[in-house]
Amino acid sequence: MIDHLRAMAVFATVADAGSFRAAANRLGLSASVVSHHITALERHLDTPLVYRTTRKLSLTDAGQRLAVRARAMVSEAEHGFGEIGYQSSNPAGRLSITAPAILQYARFVARVSAFMKVHPKVEILLTFSDRRVNIVEEGIDLAIRVGWLADSSLMARKLAEGKRHVCAAPAYLAGHRAVKAPDDLRHLELIDLVGVSRKFSLISNARPSRQREVQMHHRISVDSGFAARRMAEQGCGVVVMPDFFVREAIDADTLVDVLPAWHASPYGIYAVWPPNAGTNHLRTSFLDFIAEIARTDADP
Repeated sequence: MIDHLRAMAVFATVADAGSFRAAANRLGLSASVVSHHITALERHLDTPLVYRTTRKLSLTDAGQRLAVRARAMVSEAEHGFGEIGYQSSNPAGRLSITAPAILQYARFVARVSAFMKVHPKVEILLTFSDRRVNIVEEGIDLAIRVGWLADSSLMARKLAEGKRHVCAAPAYLAGHRAVKAPDDLRHLELIDLVGVSRKFSLISNARPSRQREVQMHHRISVDSGFAARRMAEQGCGVVVMPDFFVREAIDADTLVDVLPAWHASPYGIYAVWPPNAGTNHLRTSFLDFIAEIARTDADP
């Protein structure tokens, strides 16, 4: 049957146009190709569909009945294409998203809220978790990742870039040798935020800038940004964290920059999704919206 759907669409046009030549002009085909499709349908059904004369064409009784179905088939297909095209500019449907828990404290939440206000037919299931979710196994449409992407088969798009601080509690720094250069960090302990801060680069603020790779000793690794920050505030060690997440603590002097003359290399915020997810207009619309706002904001 699938092989004859194209012939059905051609037949619907022939029935409306009244001749092979007129139908051929509408479809951008030759009259002989149109005739071939009609003949193939007649052979498949083992019944004539049209009466052919030198001047005009008319439908048989079977042809008239089939024309009703053929026109309905073409109309439904055009409606379906139009509906999908409409959704690409007017998204509708459900999107499941997972994001790191620390993004609850970023402008990301406000951006998602703005998207929902603009698109009232969209439903979003948003899960915040520092657990690294396997989006393929768990059927998640989209994941937001902070840091650097490991090599994988997932599709990815960079949404934003942000500043990081190397910081610790004043009391912790007071109990250790003064930190004046990146090499001095080896005397301190890192509170390792899994997948984010175990190894990092420091870039000098001076011009021309210098860059140093840093790898600190650590005794604890946590998968929660909130827990890592609280441990740092309690004087447990040094954290390397996004500006939006530690800015309030720095302003309150519960955390301070360890090396004010240096800054940690920036981090990225990425969207990732399964490679076999196909073209998802809702996902694309959401990412375009988020990325556009990110370009105008100072913070993620």
